[in-house]
Amino acid sequence: MKGKTGPVADHLRPILDAYLDSAVAVVGCASRGMQRYSCEFDVLVVTGDTRPATSLKLGDVFVDVAFATEDEVLRPRPERALSLASAKPVRDTSLTLSTAIATSSATLSASAEAASTARLGSALKGLGRAEDALAKGSLIDADFWLMASSYEFAGAFLLSKEAVPSPSHLLSQLRSFSRGAAKSFEAVAAGAGLEAASRAGCGARLEGLTVLHDILRGGAPQGESEWSAARTEILSAKARELVVRMELAECYSFLGEELAEGVTALLRARPRETLSSLTTGDGKLLGERLTRQLGLAREEAPVRLGVAVLKEQVAALSKKRWGPE
Repeated sequence: MKGKTGPVADHLRPILDAYLDSAVAVVGCASRGMQRYSCEFDVLVVTGDTRPATSLKLGDVFVDVAFATEDEVLRPRPERALSLASAKPVRDTSLTLSTAIATSSATLSASAEAASTARLGSALKGLGRAEDALAKGSLIDADFWLMASSYEFAGAFLLSKEAVPSPSHLLSQLRSFSRGAAKSFEAVAAGAGLEAASRAGCGARLEGLTVLHDILRGGAPQGESEWSAARTEILSAKARELVVRMELAECYSFLGEELAEGVTALLRARPRETLSSLTTGDGKLLGERLTRQLGLAREEAPVRLGVAVLKEQVAALSKKRWGPE
């Protein structure tokens, strides 16, 4: 397998050397031939223990590294099984990956159904939070949970087609698979606030995400945070390429999915907080200016409309997920 400027193994030599006894595979866009020039390599390393994912810069190549135990690879959760089905082993002396790939390929449809169902559940839960926030008059929380639910629904829709969602290609994937189901695409666009997509909007959101990544890194030792500086560099490189290509809606959507993941992680670490309290309350951490940069400043009317439209499509997909369009 080759990638970028030469064989993948050459680019990944530091990882192969660091984990001499581990099976290593390329997954994600590169394994499916979907990568852009700015895309990183997504790499899975089979280790003896579970450890957090991280992003690295190896020379001029960026790498997202996920770790899994042998048991997690041979008995993967549904969404990982879909990723494994198209994985490209770089080193697999024990044949662990080959076995996992064959099994995942054979159970692809069942894994897609289970993964889609899980994503639909998350979308519905987020919509409930959005409606609850609207009832309490907390517009920023409603705005965020609507956006987060939109990406969960997009993932559920694509997984129902046995397609693995790819954040920087999400809109093109949705356009491809939503022919005859235009309302699904429209619901994601409305829920994620893509009407704000512009060069300025992408620039402001990227600047805000850089600050958010700094906050998420917190006091973690260098190289031990999922929100590493390399992750921020990867985000910036992808966003710049999308802007240069004038794919502004794709860029804004890509940055929005990163925002949804980042804010969710922030709230998970502070279970008694809401986005509103982190923005304006005593626990102020983000600030109103930052949340505006991030694009969380919609008026009530579009948020209510987005909730209604997305809720309708979540219900429709749950009823006919495996039926003809």
